[in-house]
Amino acid sequence: MVLSVRVFSIKKNFKNKRIAIVGAADSVFDEKNGDFIDSFDIVIRINKAALVWDKEKSDYLGSKFTFLFHSFFENEYSGGGSVDFEKFKKMGIAKIINPNYTREGLKTHLNFYKRHLRLRRTFILAPQIRATITKELKSYVPTVGFSALMAVLMSDCAEIYITGFTFFKTPYQVGYRRELTDPVKNQRHLENQGVHNPDLEFEVFKKYLDLTSCENIKIDKALSALIQP
Repeated sequence: MVLSVRVFSIKKNFKNKRIAIVGAADSVFDEKNGDFIDSFDIVIRINKAALVWDKEKSDYLGSKFTFLFHSFFENEYSGGGSVDFEKFKKMGIAKIINPNYTREGLKTHLNFYKRHLRLRRTFILAPQIRATITKELKSYVPTVGFSALMAVLMSDCAEIYITGFTFFKTPYQVGYRRELTDPVKNQRHLENQGVHNPDLEFEVFKKYLDLTSCENIKIDKALSALIQP
């Protein structure tokens, strides 16, 4: 792990870049924006996105993969999914990023290397970013998607497009989490986990939409409707 892991710098990777960030909510299928997504310099996706991507749905999802934010839990319950380096490389994923620079996050990362026992380059989000997220969410653990959103909003990127994020107010997209296909089940799952607070994440997200230095931000229709009902 010591030989393999590097800190992911948003200044180095995001500055002056056009960034699309695609979440797992079903709202990504409201509009055929695949070509628009692929036009960005960087496309960020979350957890199982590469494992469930379907070419037939690329009109909506796009086909470009640049960075994957991943929990480094490789079980179905956590939603992370397996890390398949060969498959990810073929799909164009340049960096796999653990957003949790905490004691528990580092432990999870270490366990990943214990399972695989191979030298593979992975990244962990800079501790300064995690410190800001922790301060905003207090005792709650951020979801991977929220951490990715915050990293982008806190960067000096040139443009942002956000789609597939509804903060658990709508279901996951079909095929992403088969056991969580409606908001009631989603909410029950979160309550059982007891570590995330998507309502608080939504409030913090809206705060940083106003604070970000990026002046060119586009969001999909579903998220727009949630922000301005």
